[in-house]
Amino acid sequence: MSDNVFHVFSAVLRKDLRRELRSREIFISSFLFSVILLVIIFYASKTSGVQLEAMSSGALWLCILFSGTIGLNRSHQSETANGCYRALILAPVEGGWLYLAKVCSNALLLIVMELLLLPLLVLFYHTDISKNLGMLVTSLALGTIAFTAVGNLVVVITANTRMKDVLFPVVQLPLMVPTLIAAVNATELALQGKTPSNWLQVLVAVNVVFLSAGFLLYDFLLEE
Repeated sequence: MSDNVFHVFSAVLRKDLRRELRSREIFISSFLFSVILLVIIFYASKTSGVQLEAMSSGALWLCILFSGTIGLNRSHQSETANGCYRALILAPVEGGWLYLAKVCSNALLLIVMELLLLPLLVLFYHTDISKNLGMLVTSLALGTIAFTAVGNLVVVITANTRMKDVLFPVVQLPLMVPTLIAAVNATELALQGKTPSNWLQVLVAVNVVFLSAGFLLYDFLLEE
């Protein structure tokens, strides 16, 4: 990585993280939404007689899916409104590096939220997260990166459409199906103390496909 690429990559990453640290608007709203969703699933599981521990991984990834979708959409709204995408096109690097910086910033914020949700998962769903903590963190990290890789690609595709707020989740959710299936199963096996090797391989493959596609196409999508 050349000095020019590193400076632009770090500048975009710092800008996104600094903006969120100052306002905390996206993080707080996404986290509160996740807590509410966890509570709703908890009471729905109790009344239906389903074992709470069996619902833990699915409940966690539902929170990540919905709150992450809200966060991704809102994180790009200011850049769309202020014409920042035009400035990004003028950056003296390939658009793929801007894409990777966006993925990193969104993934870091989501991972912090997930770490805050894990104690609530233990409290509500009586889940023992210490059985295979390393594999649990790996599953969450790979799933989160794949989620943001897909989301940051789709949000740019739908940014200039009239119904972007509706179109973004409609386009994103079908593309997220392989990631969700692999992430939920990997997280579930990790919570059981097992090593989800096959599902982790699927997550790695999804990451490679979407990160490569985003790196190659992001410059073109920004211009469009």
